[in-house]
Parts: sequence; structure tokens; C-alpha cells
Amino acid sequence: MLYPNLRHLEIFLSLCESGTVTKTAQRLNITQPAVSKAISSLEEMIQIRLFERRRNRLHLTANGRQIRDEAERLLNQVNAFGTEIEALQTARRGSVSILAIPSLAAGAVARAVGDFSVSHPGIHVRFGLAMSHEVSGMVAQNRVDVGLVHGSSGLPGLQETFVAETHVQCLMAATHPLAQRGALGPADLVHYPLISFDAVAPLSAQIRESFTREGLRPTIRAEINAALLAIQAVREEMIAFVDPFSIDPGPDLVLRPFQPRIALAIHIVTPLNKTPSLPVAAFCETVRHAIFRAVTRRDASG
Repeated sequence: MLYPNLRHLEIFLSLCESGTVTKTAQRLNITQPAVSKAISSLEEMIQIRLFERRRNRLHLTANGRQIRDEAERLLNQVNAFGTEIEALQTARRGSVSILAIPSLAAGAVARAVGDFSVSHPGIHVRFGLAMSHEVSGMVAQNRVDVGLVHGSSGLPGLQETFVAETHVQCLMAATHPLAQRGALGPADLVHYPLISFDAVAPLSAQIRESFTREGLRPTIRAEINAALLAIQAVREEMIAFVDPFSIDPGPDLVLRPFQPRIALAIHIVTPLNKTPSLPVAAFCETVRHAIFRAVTRRDASG
């Protein structure tokens, strides 16, 4: 069976609307014989009479009305397909600027940038790292397209999208006296030198509060804002509080959960009143999947 082409259907639908061959020819900028030939060819292919003439106007038959409805549905799908193709083509050109806090930048976000650069070779990517307040501020000022942070900044003008959640853990040498224990609380850690998060970070305050609630005072020897740095800083009986998301401690170091649990909620931040470009939206989807896979893999291995 032969099938009508899209041009046949376009002429048919235009004729349904205008009711005359003359108006259809004018609207589509073709000749009247071309309109008549297209309709004749369409009727011959589908073996269905589409129009009947009454008082010098063409009127759809009952079967013609059904074919019209199906043709409209088909052309709408074709138009949607074309729009999707155009969007995909557009998403492969342009630029994306990304800023992430150190603990996120070094792991899944960096891998997402690599994956995105391969899948979207026409898009120029600028990727850097900064402290949380700097990331949120740069996005709010429209100086960066996408930010990756822990928690909510509270700044106006930001769209904050939750992606996944991890929890603070304790990093120590595999030979440490607490290395064979399970979850560790303030009472377990109070006797050892500790490395905490940056003093201005909310996480640092939460850790100190957990000790205070038990009437204890932690011995903070150093403050570090990136888990990768803590890996190099841990010595002997020293223990570091870290975000486990972006690190692989290797055979010489171990991670143990800290109790009470302190959540590290990962958010993608974008400008609130600015519709993301197609490249930005494509990157957000890429990094969201990369983070979710990494967190799921970390949880399974832990």
C-alpha cells in the first residue's frame, strides 16, 4: 500500500480549512491544478473519497472528517519531532559556566564535566571551585550558570534543586585504635586530635554543638575545607571529619560514620528568574545523574 506524504496532508488540511481550491492555492503559493492533483492522488492512494461539492464549495465527507482528524494529529507529532530535533541541535552549541564547592568539585562534578564535554563537543565549559557563599553569590549575580553546594544558602534569586544526601564521616588511619569500631560519637572522639571543616562552615558549628550537648569539648587541631586535603593531612591518631562523597580513602585509611548523623544535602543552584539555556539544562541533567550514581554507589559500598 502507498502512503501519502506530508505535503499531501498539508494541502488536504489547508483545503479543509479554506473550502476552495483557489484559496488553498493562494495560501500555499502553488497552482490550482497542483492542489487538485494532490487531493486526487491522496484519494487514490487511500481509496477514500474526501470531499463532495455543494454550491461551489468543497465539503468533507464523513470519512474525510475522520481522515482530517488523523492528519492533524500526525502533523502535530511531526512538528513536535522537529522541535525536539531543533532543541537537541541547539543544545550542542553554546557555553556553560560551573562553580562547585571543593568537596563536590573533585568527584562526581568533575566526572560529569568530562562526560558532558564528550557528549556535547560543541559546548564550551568553564569549571571552577569556590567556597559555598561564593558559589551561591556568583550564581545569584548571574555571573555563573550553575552552582553545586551543600545545603541552602538562603539567598534570594536562587533556584535550589535537591539532588542527593550524604553524611559526615570520620577519616582515620587503618591502624587507628577506633578503626575497627562502627559509628563514632563525641565521647569516642574527644580524646583524639581532630581535623574539622572550615570554621565558618555550618557543618563545623554542628559538629561542635554535638560535643557541647554531651558536655565535651573537641580538640580541633586543624580546619580544612576539602576532603581531598584531609586525606593528606591525617597522621597517626588524628581523625578528620569529611564529606565522604568525593574521596576514596584507599587501603591505608578508613571511614567511619559520625553519630549523631549530620546531613550533607547536595543542591544544584541556578538563577531563579532566568530560564536555563538548553546547554545549561543539559549539563544540570548530566551532573544530577552523576551525583546520584556516585552517592548510590558510595552507600552500597558503605
